Amino acid sequence: MRKVWTYKRKGTKGWWVGWYESGKRKAKALPTKALAEHYHQIKYTQLNSDVFTGTITVDWQQMRNEYEHSKKVAGITEDSLYEVALTLRNFERLVGKCNSKQITQNAIDHFILERGQEVKRSTLNKDIRNLKAFIHWCRKNRYANGEIEIRQVKEDERPVKSLTNTQIKKLLSASKPYQKIKMRILLALGTGLRRGDIESLRVTDIRPTS
Repeated sequence: MRKVWTYKRKGTKGWWVGWYESGKRKAKALPTKALAEHYHQIKYTQLNSDVFTGTITVDWQQMRNEYEHSKKVAGITEDSLYEVALTLRNFERLVGKCNSKQITQNAIDHFILERGQEVKRSTLNKDIRNLKAFIHWCRKNRYANGEIEIRQVKEDERPVKSLTNTQIKKLLSASKPYQKIKMRILLALGTGLRRGDIESLRVTDIRPTS
């Protein structure tokens, strides 16, 4: 087993993690003891990956804090960060504050079943995507095993609503002062093309019928 140690240096702020790799002594500085101990675990696992294949036991709050910190470092927007935090908060409410070894397939399935009774499938799938990203991060850090499967649920197809003749007349009347918009509306009504397809349409794409 390759050793890893945590220590302080005189006259220097923060903590250090040291180890030997390829016969050379290496070290990394961390601002706090908690981060140093966490890095200690990661480095120990990396160096001994040939003999160590289990998961590291970490409490729920530490995992949450580290994951949210990693998302901030990655430059995630505040809105996306809020969505992530909301998903994890709901997981905590419905399943509990699991430590890393308690995050199992049963725990994930329980969350999806319980959450699915509270929200629409589209919202549930958003939670599933956020949870899937969290579990992937946990695997990379040896906090969860690689046997957990997370799949999105099938969403109900939205019914297609057709405009009535009266609605079409009102739409064309309202768009009359805006010729470019009116042309797009006529294309949509006549061809059934979606907005993105109309916006990307070129004159060369239009061929006269024989």
